[in-house]
Amino acid sequence: MDPTTALWIVVPLALVHIVIRRRRVFLLFQLAVDIALLLLPGRLLLVGDHIGPGSPGAAEWGGPATVAGSPEQSDLPLEFAVWWEEVRRLTGSGEPPWISDRIGGGTPLYANGQTGLPFPLHLPVWALGAERGSDVMAVWKLELAALGGFLLLLRLGVRPAAAASGALAYAFGVYQVSWLVVPLAWVVALAPWALWTLIGTLRGDRRSGAWLALILGTTAGWSAHPETAAFLWLAVALAGTVLAWGRARRIFRLAVPYLLALLVAAVGSLPVVATISGSSKLAASRAGPPNPDPGLSWSVKGRAAALFLVPWRDGNPGAGTWHQPFPCAAVSVSVGVVPLLMMLGAPLRRRHRRAAVGLAVVGVGAASMVYQLPVVSHLLGRLPVLGAMTWVRSGFLIGLSAAFLGALGLDAWLHAPRRLRLAAAAVVAEGVVLALALTGRAASARETVATIVAPAAVGVAVAAGAGPLAIPVLVGVESVANAWSILGASREVSSPPGMVAELRARATGGGRLLGLGDALPPNLPARYGLADLRSADPVRPLGLARLHQALGARGMDLPGPVTTPWAGLAGAWGVRWLATPPEGVVGSSAAGWEEVWRDAGGRIYRNSRALPVLRLASATSAPPGDPGAGAWERVDFAATAVTTEVVKTGGEGSLAVIDDRPWRHVVRVRSQGTVLAVLHVPRAAGWRTYLDGRAAATVDADLGAMAVVIPTGDREVRWEYSPPFLLPGVILTAVGLLACLALGVSSPRRSR
Repeated sequence: MDPTTALWIVVPLALVHIVIRRRRVFLLFQLAVDIALLLLPGRLLLVGDHIGPGSPGAAEWGGPATVAGSPEQSDLPLEFAVWWEEVRRLTGSGEPPWISDRIGGGTPLYANGQTGLPFPLHLPVWALGAERGSDVMAVWKLELAALGGFLLLLRLGVRPAAAASGALAYAFGVYQVSWLVVPLAWVVALAPWALWTLIGTLRGDRRSGAWLALILGTTAGWSAHPETAAFLWLAVALAGTVLAWGRARRIFRLAVPYLLALLVAAVGSLPVVATISGSSKLAASRAGPPNPDPGLSWSVKGRAAALFLVPWRDGNPGAGTWHQPFPCAAVSVSVGVVPLLMMLGAPLRRRHRRAAVGLAVVGVGAASMVYQLPVVSHLLGRLPVLGAMTWVRSGFLIGLSAAFLGALGLDAWLHAPRRLRLAAAAVVAEGVVLALALTGRAASARETVATIVAPAAVGVAVAAGAGPLAIPVLVGVESVANAWSILGASREVSSPPGMVAELRARATGGGRLLGLGDALPPNLPARYGLADLRSADPVRPLGLARLHQALGARGMDLPGPVTTPWAGLAGAWGVRWLATPPEGVVGSSAAGWEEVWRDAGGRIYRNSRALPVLRLASATSAPPGDPGAGAWERVDFAATAVTTEVVKTGGEGSLAVIDDRPWRHVVRVRSQGTVLAVLHVPRAAGWRTYLDGRAAATVDADLGAMAVVIPTGDREVRWEYSPPFLLPGVILTAVGLLACLALGVSSPRRSR
């Protein structure tokens, strides 16, 4: 870890210590958090590793971690780190970070919803870069989750020892650590803060209402992770309704922050919603099975639910022992066994019953979606928008509910200890845990030790008459043990792989590239200055998704690997280079590719049919058949554009490029007769075309390119992109922020 990164981590933690130095309870809790931070991300950072597997420069392109960890976290190097670095590159060169010309032939960047703009807690990435910034943010997320949980439980009137137990269990739970390196973890980290401000809001504290609006608005609209944020909105609404039940005034107090949050979110949410409307993600959700998934068997549900009690029962991806038909990280919602035991230790205190009901409603609702429980899940699936969302994203709410209900139970036990009852609960829990562990995968036995030992440890501590600090210690030990092998880590390598170095040298003359099979992961070539026609982004334009499918990449959500790189169609989109595995390109799609380099790791081909991205078409053709079967290879794309609508052409002319930037392309066309000026950038919401300064109609060409009909004469054609509805979004967000400021500085009402 370099000194600059260390300062970004140490200085904020030191400030927290300074603020709480005179409050012994807070200081003790923070010291426990410090130890957990040192043992989890700290042990990796101190030896010079980066959090997250397969960082650019690692031995394998986006492969498993070179040191330790789960390959399921490959979203960081393959998507987020690439998008973040593209934002830094564009802004550093004076360009707005609206669109990347190196990913997908030019796909929306700001409006894909997960680039980190303009989320304020994303500052480390902009200052330090993707890898070092992710290291800093990993620590920040864990610290915020822990401190927010502690403050929330104290506001509910829970004893410090119980509050520490719940906060540690949640902050260092398996779900949070599993997803730590990706933006959705910000929502997980800020969830306790949202509930903390919710309680203040319901009590009449306007400042809390302003902060609640900011938390909900920024997580949903400022590129943290909109889909996960939507589940946080739902959780706050459910918990708030339970807490305010029978008090109409409190319901109104909750409505105000929600209205302001909608305004605050507008700067990012409006462009994202408009982009999603024409994306492959929406098409995939419409084509796929509705929620709940009718093909999800009870056997799979049972195995997933068992992980709530024994998180490593069926293996660990980091150890290579996970072989289930569903991703481990998505259903790893455990916060350990100790918090669950605390729920059974004593009857809840009267003062906490309403809060317990609110937490239980949130947990049951999330469990109904994650495990698709009958009746409830069917009702939820009928709700607009919710039925098409990725329900496993709500899994963090299961852990939140369990951890905080456990804290309420521990508080009740500390108020009126019932040692025999808790010991009996420990015996029962031990039996259940042992049964689940023994029926799981034997290869994961080492990871399940902490879970197996935890109930017995609680029983021994109770029998020995241990003090109130014993339970937080057990919670912390179990949480750290469960999370120990989750975090991925990799080290930077000074030089890129051989194939990448060769491509960089050859691509200096221009041209896009394709990777065949698993030769080059999509997105990642952008980190090395290469323009990739592929895009691992579910919000990619629908036309680009169709092009990927024609090249053999199956899947409308995230595309699979390219398998049939038709030289004619790829060349029409400016693809000059093809990277392949060692076996090369074979079959009918090999025509047109000329091998120019090979080594033991793969081969590079040049496309003899590569064309400029901006060009004229003097003729049009109806689709000549299935492009995925090679039917389009007979088209002379140098002179012909394939269009679905009839366009009368028959002229000829010349094209001169005046301005060629990622978000704006301007050409001068001189023609005799009608021709088409075609820009091979995927059409998406936000693109506008102009002919001689006036808005012009856009014609879809070559599956997803943007063409403009040019009549005879000397004409200027301009394609220009800006995130859709960005200006209205900026105005609405400014209004929302001003309203939050006014609400926060207004005279607060007396808490009741």
